[in-house]
Amino acid sequence: MAITSFSQNKVNLKLDNTSLQSILNRIESQTTYGFAYNNEEIDVEQKLSIDVLEKDITSTMDLLLTNTGIHYKFRKNLVILFRQRPKDERYTISGTVKDAATGETLLGANVIVVGEARGTTTNEYGFYSLTLPQGNYTLQVSYLGYSPKEETIDLSDDLKRNFELDPTSNALDEVVVTSDNKNKSQVGTILSGVNNLKIADIKQLPAFFGEPDINRVILTQPGVTSVGEGTAGFNVRGGNIDQNLVLLDEAPLYISSHLWGLFSVVNADAIKGMTLYKGGIPARYGGRASSVLDIRQKEGNTKEFRGEGGLGTLFSRLTVEGPLVKEKLSFLVSGRRSYFDLFFPIIGGELKDTKLFFYDLNTKLSWNINNNNKLFASGYFGADVMKFDDTTSTDNPNEPTSSIDFRWNNTTATIRWNHLFSNKLFMNLSGIYSSYKYSLASQNDSGGFINGAGSFKWNSGVENWIVKPDFTYYPDPNTKMRFGVNGTLYKFTPAELSSNEAGLSPKDLDIDRGLEIAPYYELEKNWDKLSFNFGLRYSWFGNIGPNTILIYNPDFPLTVDTITDTKEYKNGDIIKSYSGFEPRFSLKYDLNNRKAFKIGYNRTFQYIHLISNTAAALPFDIWKPSGTYIKPLEVNQISGGYAYDTSNATYNFSVEGYYKTFKNFVEYKNGADLFINENIETQLLPADGYAYGFEFGFYKNGGVLTGNFNYTYSVSKRKTTSAFSAENINNGKYYPSNYDRPHLLNVTANCDLGKKWDMGVFFTYQTGRPTTVPTGRLTFDGNPYLTYSNRNAFRIPDTHRMDISFTYKPKGNPNTKWQGNWNFGVYNVYGNPNAFSEFSTFNTNELKTFRFSLLGAPIPFIAYNFKF
Repeated sequence: MAITSFSQNKVNLKLDNTSLQSILNRIESQTTYGFAYNNEEIDVEQKLSIDVLEKDITSTMDLLLTNTGIHYKFRKNLVILFRQRPKDERYTISGTVKDAATGETLLGANVIVVGEARGTTTNEYGFYSLTLPQGNYTLQVSYLGYSPKEETIDLSDDLKRNFELDPTSNALDEVVVTSDNKNKSQVGTILSGVNNLKIADIKQLPAFFGEPDINRVILTQPGVTSVGEGTAGFNVRGGNIDQNLVLLDEAPLYISSHLWGLFSVVNADAIKGMTLYKGGIPARYGGRASSVLDIRQKEGNTKEFRGEGGLGTLFSRLTVEGPLVKEKLSFLVSGRRSYFDLFFPIIGGELKDTKLFFYDLNTKLSWNINNNNKLFASGYFGADVMKFDDTTSTDNPNEPTSSIDFRWNNTTATIRWNHLFSNKLFMNLSGIYSSYKYSLASQNDSGGFINGAGSFKWNSGVENWIVKPDFTYYPDPNTKMRFGVNGTLYKFTPAELSSNEAGLSPKDLDIDRGLEIAPYYELEKNWDKLSFNFGLRYSWFGNIGPNTILIYNPDFPLTVDTITDTKEYKNGDIIKSYSGFEPRFSLKYDLNNRKAFKIGYNRTFQYIHLISNTAAALPFDIWKPSGTYIKPLEVNQISGGYAYDTSNATYNFSVEGYYKTFKNFVEYKNGADLFINENIETQLLPADGYAYGFEFGFYKNGGVLTGNFNYTYSVSKRKTTSAFSAENINNGKYYPSNYDRPHLLNVTANCDLGKKWDMGVFFTYQTGRPTTVPTGRLTFDGNPYLTYSNRNAFRIPDTHRMDISFTYKPKGNPNTKWQGNWNFGVYNVYGNPNAFSEFSTFNTNELKTFRFSLLGAPIPFIAYNFKF
């Protein structure tokens, strides 16, 4: 048999200029050997010649592959063909980093080569890619709040390696006192003005009514202010509230708070983390001029069923998550509802039929299809409802009583597909829907109109449909590219009005539509000491029909009396379009691994505008797109800073300065009437502006006492630029914007008082915001009128507040997974009445001015938080 086998492996071939594939087939037919090779590596169509007589397989392969660069090796009866890779061949290790307990991917986790200044971080979906020369390496994977992990690898081929990190504490997130000394370091980030906020940051802060809240932690960041307590939105580096792009799983939120700013619309228990960009804004973000707040929801526990929640003074919340198919398909459901309105019927009187509550629901479904594909579907729905009885509307007990019904809601839906083309090319394809709707109505308790004046129903809103393919490419450890395109279709409904009020006829204002298309490219490059991030975004916006546009006499200001004609646009017609390049550039120079200088430049365009002439914007203010009479806002910002970590990295310092210019602000004429105005452009003025300032931050991250101190000095000015000088505010001179609050100081401290107790303290001080005040009275035709100062020529008194909270952690039962703690404290400890607006009246021929504050007394709170 040995002789037979030997004879079967003798090769007899004489072939000229024949494909390698054909030659291998002939050898297989004469021997017991088969062949294996990589088609991308071996060209089997190349032409070769061979002349052998009774040669064994080894001699045959040596003659056949001479001077081809192809090598071979045996695995039993298999001949493997390959090309010898050079010794400096580079290979890629890639994969995901997850929470070992929940399977949740960790965004921004560090993957570092131990002993070398090389490494990377995971993207928003927990994916990393690291290309290195062939060799043995020790990788360290770390993330705030988790135990780091090290693993030695032999990188002789491309590898896929997923890492799971163990949380450092089994305690509730609300009471984690981190000892990670690099959690606030700004040295490693190329972009300036970026704050990465973990859920632990949110839950450690003393919060209103004991509820962890995203809005509260945002307002503790340097450079971020608000008009005052009880006002919606936040202001960043002198910008309006509409200049902040707030994203929840990539879907834009048009209002980010409940109850006019008291609470965020997003339940903190459903959040994985968030990033605030206020200086260096990557090119993949656009559509807003001042900042981006990117909020990412959890994906759902893939390993076991878990839940957490809280019972508070004002509302309760519950989040549940778990696997539908273990390690494959998971879900997340998180809900909140306020319930103080449930006590109104018990209280009785005028509050008996009052409704005042909010609720929200977060959902997510995550499907790990295979190693290269993941699918996510997430949604959000939240609403505020306010209904007040008007007992003065009628004296007839048989007639239905009237009420004011006011409500607004956000709805979002996101479908995302993650696909890994290779270990270096990652794609995320998103389809997004976002809706913000609001209504105001006066009606009777049967849902109909009252037989009298003052009855109306008004609906308004804005909707988005977004498609966004986004690609990330990692050519080597020091280079990362990101590119894609954002396509957004807008629909604005200014007003749908039904009314029987005298002088207010039913009407539907024309719907505005817009289309924004923005391709972008980002390049991030790192050298030994120098790193830069370059981005270029090109945005095009079109205001599209159908619509009817009014034509005004160009020689006069825009008023209803200067309308000369109208122009009709059909469905799909481009009414007006704008476009422009938006370059982004950031540069970082490392003095050493603890000190770094940064500088950056951004240009951003904003094509949609919040129309509101109140300092504290209300949820029923309307949104308008850029068009014939409203130009897009253009903002240019240059910023720079210095970051420093102490030798043991327990303390972090950072200081940043910035200068911004604003072009084509939307400003308002004196006495502007914006409510359901068909000719709203007649109430608007163009304006330019500038803002500058510096921000100082100090962080202590380790030990019994942790916390931060930050101070901001900022100036924000603007001036109107109407072609008709009589229209300009303050004679066309610069004046403080509504958000010009030069001094801002925030102090946060957390103290570990022992095994069962923690204490948190928060203090804030801000310069009072600008205001316009009455200066006298005049009488015209027998009617009294107030005269006013120049716009924003005075200031409301400075505001300051201190909050304190204590957390008690009772000893848990080791036999159960239930964990709980009690959180209680006082909001506004010393009861400072922080006013955010003023109003004046004449009474008995005397001018009296009143200041309005929403929360002017200490507010105690208590909440019970739990996990299971």
